[in-house]
Amino acid sequence: MMFFKKSNLLLALVLFAGISAGQQVNVGLTLAYNVYVVGEPVLVQIEALNATRDLIEVGKPESPNHVLIEITKDGQYNAVKSFNDAPVAGVFELEPSQSLHRKVELDKWFSLLQEGKYVVRAVIVHAGMRYESSKKSFDIVPGIPLGEGVQMFVGRPDLRRNFRLVYWHRNQVDRLFIRIEDSPGARIWDTIDLGSMMRGMPPRLDISPEGEVTVVHRSTQDAFARTLLWSLPDVVEVIERNSLLDPEISATQRVKSLYGEMADEEPKEKKSWWKFW
Repeated sequence: MMFFKKSNLLLALVLFAGISAGQQVNVGLTLAYNVYVVGEPVLVQIEALNATRDLIEVGKPESPNHVLIEITKDGQYNAVKSFNDAPVAGVFELEPSQSLHRKVELDKWFSLLQEGKYVVRAVIVHAGMRYESSKKSFDIVPGIPLGEGVQMFVGRPDLRRNFRLVYWHRNQVDRLFIRIEDSPGARIWDTIDLGSMMRGMPPRLDISPEGEVTVVHRSTQDAFARTLLWSLPDVVEVIERNSLLDPEISATQRVKSLYGEMADEEPKEKKSWWKFW
């Protein structure tokens, strides 16, 4: 009889543990890239599935539920503190069985300008319980330098703006970036991804006195990419991007087409491609 009671107690505990395990919040975190250039927006996606019977409200002042991002640098206990009190995933409600996908730029909450290795995870706190994603690691790198320039401002002799062109190999292609930093004060603007590049020809950087910053680089074997930025003391923004055919190669193609030398060429199959984000 005693054995029967113990067996029933053990079975009840197992069933209770199974029910409790099923009623939880599943949390995931996906990185856009494993390596980011200094100053580049560190884009991630927070995923959550509400497997409880409760409504989960996050971001409201009176809500007991929270979404947390925990980041450490170069070691398990070297925590990176947030400088932004706003809810990292915004305000939302998650019904039972409902899922959430929310994109977040981590650099808007954490200072991620130092080079090194970082480890990040997402946490949802509900009913006094922590539900954690698996940990993901990413690196912050300076990029490989290709050129630089300095902008001075009329009426602002105290301000210098440094532009650095760097590249990094990502998703099997080389990509060109422009890093922008002010001195003194060391204000760092968002690093801008200028697209894929070929290393055979160095990119050109031109800074006009009016504040127009132009970057031209070879993006493919037969084309260049041109990016125009507007740079004022308190503003940096991209105002134009376009692609320019290489005049020598495009002219050669026109001549070949006139003589029919391209008529017998079989059209090449166009390969599909997908961008992660």
